[in-house]
Amino acid sequence: MTMLDLSQVAGLRLVDPGRAQPAGLPQATSASERVPARAPSEHPERVASAPTSAFEAGADPGAAALPVPAALPVPASIPSAPPVPSDPVTGAGQERAQAAPAVLIVDDNVRLASTVAAYMEMQGFRAHPAHSAEEALFAAQQVHFDLVLLDINMPGMDGLEVCHRLLAASPGIRVLMVTGRDSEEDPLRAAAVGARGLLTKPISLATLRDEIFRALAN
Repeated sequence: MTMLDLSQVAGLRLVDPGRAQPAGLPQATSASERVPARAPSEHPERVASAPTSAFEAGADPGAAALPVPAALPVPASIPSAPPVPSDPVTGAGQERAQAAPAVLIVDDNVRLASTVAAYMEMQGFRAHPAHSAEEALFAAQQVHFDLVLLDINMPGMDGLEVCHRLLAASPGIRVLMVTGRDSEEDPLRAAAVGARGLLTKPISLATLRDEIFRALAN
């Protein structure tokens, strides 16, 4: 088998530093000897005056500048988006909601007032619960109610005084009063302040609904 002498490849010398160099082999040249020296520049002042900012930025001073594309033409006017059509179904639903009778439920029993208001909402009314005389008077200032279902027995200002003030502010409003006691005077007192009727607890929700419909119809 023939052995390849690597000492002759690419003109390199593979010599053991501890051994003497055999005679007759070509001497290896250094990189400085193989590369010829560059001739001095004919215009040294041009190199000295080259702007350093181009080198710092990594640009080639001798490269030609790339052409800058022209700006795109701006249209004279941008067409506006077409108007969004209104939803006739939603508009009709809002009109029906506004046309539904508004009922104010006034009772210091929070659970009872909320239950009656939720039931009247299921029957197609716009119901709002109030739990005190002051809250009822404030709500009547904010919303026009067609009917007020008013408890006669409340702490502080009672239902009779509330009914008097509601009718003074809104003469056309209908008031149905509710009481939890069996008294012969309450119906007379309710009629004296202008209530359309007086209902005695306990009363079913269905009966309450019918009485409200009857009061609104008269």
